[in-house]
Amino acid sequence: MNQATDLPVSHTTKANGISLVWIIPLLALLVGGWLIFKSINEKGPVITVEFQQAEGLEAGKTRVKYKDVDVGKVKRVQLNSDLSKVIVSLEMGRFMEGHLNENTRFWIVRPRISNTGVSGLSTLISGIHIAMDPDSGEQSPKHFTGVDQAPEIDSSTRGTQFTLHAETLGSLDAGAPVYYRKLEVGEVIQYELDENGQSVNVQIFINEPYDKLVRSNSRFWNASGFNVSLSADGITAHLESLTSLISGGIAFDTPLGLEIGEFAKENEVFPLHASFTDVDEQPHEIKKYYVLNFDTSLRGLSKGAPVEFSGIKVGEVLDINLVMEADSLKVKTPVLIGLHTDRIETKGKVSKDINVTEVLVSRGLRAQLKSGNLLTGQLYVELEFIKDAPEMAIVYHDGGYAEFPTVPAAFDKITRNITDLLDKVGQVPLLEISEDIRQTIKGLKQV
Repeated sequence: MNQATDLPVSHTTKANGISLVWIIPLLALLVGGWLIFKSINEKGPVITVEFQQAEGLEAGKTRVKYKDVDVGKVKRVQLNSDLSKVIVSLEMGRFMEGHLNENTRFWIVRPRISNTGVSGLSTLISGIHIAMDPDSGEQSPKHFTGVDQAPEIDSSTRGTQFTLHAETLGSLDAGAPVYYRKLEVGEVIQYELDENGQSVNVQIFINEPYDKLVRSNSRFWNASGFNVSLSADGITAHLESLTSLISGGIAFDTPLGLEIGEFAKENEVFPLHASFTDVDEQPHEIKKYYVLNFDTSLRGLSKGAPVEFSGIKVGEVLDINLVMEADSLKVKTPVLIGLHTDRIETKGKVSKDINVTEVLVSRGLRAQLKSGNLLTGQLYVELEFIKDAPEMAIVYHDGGYAEFPTVPAAFDKITRNITDLLDKVGQVPLLEISEDIRQTIKGLKQV
């Protein structure tokens, strides 16, 4: 028997399909491709924000948040070409792409202490981050300019914005509260100097539903500090709140009157009074300016003296000067007054072509000085209709204030009449008359 032929013979078969060795790499490739696709698909827009400085910002670490939710991260931090600003590149989430517009605001959140409170304390633990406020808009820019600090009102807050016109800012600051019957209903957004440089415009925001409490006849006053008054009932102190005592505040109300004011419109302008006591004394702002020329002494008349019409204050004296004309060497004492022309409520419609002040002057309205206090000698200006007054009109000067017609004061007339009487009495020969009377009496005695 052949031993070689009795050995077992091995048979090989060709495997069909993919070997198990390649399954793991293929799975890894599929997972990697899916992750790459997902990353590209979820990758949002890359934008740049310009800041004054980038203290605490780190590329790849600093987050972008909205309502404390991560919506992006800092990709790169670099300086601009002239090294004056910092350009921060932000990689936003894809879901934020439709919320980036020309009104979107960015700011850096840091710990901040001000007179209105403390903010940003959470960054001591979580680190500095960039916050945003996605307002509504139509454009989709790629470059933004960051603001220095968080806006007082974000786009999700509902309410109405108004403008207050004041002579001075006082102790008000952004974030100062606005009160209605000692209930906080809004806050100060910002403030800026008026175009004429003589007053301040204060922007306030009243939250819903309290913004419906603001009507066209509402009155606003500075509630900072506390007011003390002395009356027959004793000493009265008024304090809006401890917050307004420290950081300032504004209060408002709507007085009860014969007519109910309409609901105030967005950005409607109201005068801001210095205190609650000044609300009724100066309820309107100055609309027109006039110069008065009196042919008498102005002793007793001072800046701030009231201008009254029928016993109601309609303006005030703003300036008193002494001017000499170079041509005639005539000396004048012009008095500048400001009138609250909106102090008078108008019934019905008045044509825009009619100048109400000119019409009143043509009917005899004149300005004259009157004594406000006989003991102190203080004077004020009274606007009064003079019967049978000579025809006069408002004189307009190029580059100057219009001149309002005046008449001599009543006490000036009395003084002049007494002076004329004394002059006439002085012309009577009293000595001769007395000598004649003595001679007559002597003759009567002899008879």
